[in-house]
Amino acid sequence: MIGLAVGQTQLVAAPRAVGSTPAMAWCRTQSEPATDSREWSEEIASALTEMLETLKIPTARLAVSLLPPLVQVRVLSFPRLRLPEIRRVVARDAAKYFPGVREPQVVAVAPVAGGRRGPVAVLAAAAPAWILERLSEAVQSAGCTVASFEPAHSGWALWAQSRGCELIAVIEADRAELIRAERGRLINVRRTPAKPARIESTLEEMGGGVKSVFREAQLAEAAAIAAGSAGRNMELELVSDTEAAARGGRIRRASGRLWLAAAAGIVLALGLYRAVLLRELNVFESARAAQRVAVETALAAREASMGVETRLDALAVSGAESHSWTAILNQVASGLPEDAYLTALRGTEDSIVIDGVARRAAGVFEGLQAATRLTAVRPAGPIRQEIRDSGPPIERFTASATLRSPPDPKAKAP
Repeated sequence: MIGLAVGQTQLVAAPRAVGSTPAMAWCRTQSEPATDSREWSEEIASALTEMLETLKIPTARLAVSLLPPLVQVRVLSFPRLRLPEIRRVVARDAAKYFPGVREPQVVAVAPVAGGRRGPVAVLAAAAPAWILERLSEAVQSAGCTVASFEPAHSGWALWAQSRGCELIAVIEADRAELIRAERGRLINVRRTPAKPARIESTLEEMGGGVKSVFREAQLAEAAAIAAGSAGRNMELELVSDTEAAARGGRIRRASGRLWLAAAAGIVLALGLYRAVLLRELNVFESARAAQRVAVETALAAREASMGVETRLDALAVSGAESHSWTAILNQVASGLPEDAYLTALRGTEDSIVIDGVARRAAGVFEGLQAATRLTAVRPAGPIRQEIRDSGPPIERFTASATLRSPPDPKAKAP
């Protein structure tokens, strides 16, 4: 970026630098003062083309510093309003705040340090709108671009900080620009006639201090300082309505792109989150499926073992509670007399019914009553006597008895 100082009849280009007086890279004196005409714009464009050839660069981005009297800077006092509101008031009534102004102005305002109560002091800069428009046309025709417009006073304030001075006086043939700066910022600006006594008294009114003076023979050096510091202090940047609209459009487009990028980022993040979540769910489902097989196998084995255990318990109970028919039949056979025999036997869970033949049925009942596994022995029907041709008579009987439970093998003997 190159700093370009533009005055009534001169153009000065210098590399941007703060801390020392920059070397003048290029200078051109115009044949005619600045006017609202196409001829002046074309002359500026021709001069800038010459500058590019001299500096041997194809194009440049220019920070333009406007020299007095193309720009005016004053300290104004207002009721407590916001800076945008003050700027609108000054732009609307520029002739009221800047004497001698008749054409539309581009205005910039910046705060001046003050108390929190009472009126607010601001620095106000104004330049004719046509100057910014003509310069923009000329810069574009020369194949360059404009980075910013600002008053030269801002560059001089920065230079004053590097020099350790507080006051700067730029004296021309008929007027003087008096500047007070603190820490590289403008604090006060006064314009007075170029009379030594008036200049000294005004500097004392502004607070006095260390000062640097640029007289008429040193105006080129002051212009080079303004060019070298251009674009570094943007508090009093002059922005035309056209440039403001263009910047607003660029900001809106950039905001739209940022919103789209943010939306795309959100969608991408959601997609990545969904992909990671799905992957984790797949891993979880795989582990769950593997565990399901193991759990189902374990449950099946558990159910099978429980079924076996249940059946074993049932068998154990059944074995413990069931009657030993071998022992019962043995006791029945032992209790029968020698002349008796059985013709039928029927058993249930808790009883037994036997049919048989004996010479005396009473002996059978007596023998069965002696069996320990039988109780309640009684006739289950009439006793029938039969007379045989070849032998003594016999008696047919039917007896029933209740089965006793077997003794508990775990029970202790008394």
